[in-house]
Amino acid sequence: MNRRGVWLGAALLLLVVGYAGWRVSRSWGPELCQACSRPVHAHTRTVGLVGKRRELFCCPACALTAHDQDGKPVRIVELTDYETNSPLAPSQAYVVRGSDVNTCAQQHGPMDMDKQPTMVHFDRCSPSMLAFVDRAEAARFAAAHGGDVLPFSQVAASYLR
Repeated sequence: MNRRGVWLGAALLLLVVGYAGWRVSRSWGPELCQACSRPVHAHTRTVGLVGKRRELFCCPACALTAHDQDGKPVRIVELTDYETNSPLAPSQAYVVRGSDVNTCAQQHGPMDMDKQPTMVHFDRCSPSMLAFVDRAEAARFAAAHGGDVLPFSQVAASYLR
């Protein structure tokens, strides 16, 4: 084998090993929301199609507001049942919107120059939206934590313009 073939083989091997290492390192960290870069929580994991690409969101509220923020239409294809962490088809989901439970809420806003929390006027993950497969379970949750129980399709339609 000539010298050029050895160099080409070594470069190809280095490329393959580098790509494999990159893929492994990505899987070790927490899953992050495509829109807000917050950690994706097991109870509120949401999957949407942005164009033809599947994207992961931290919660339904973040996915629904992504179009307004990024200008790219998002079609939600999978929600997560808050009680069981099971995948849930959007057409079968009920949402408790505006409860006192928000897995994405931060304790304080961003810091100003004096290291003091600033007021947050908009948070794409608010009001909270928690998905349930069972309307009765959603109603029990809303009775304990507040919020409105609505079919997900109705909530999603309100974000379309």
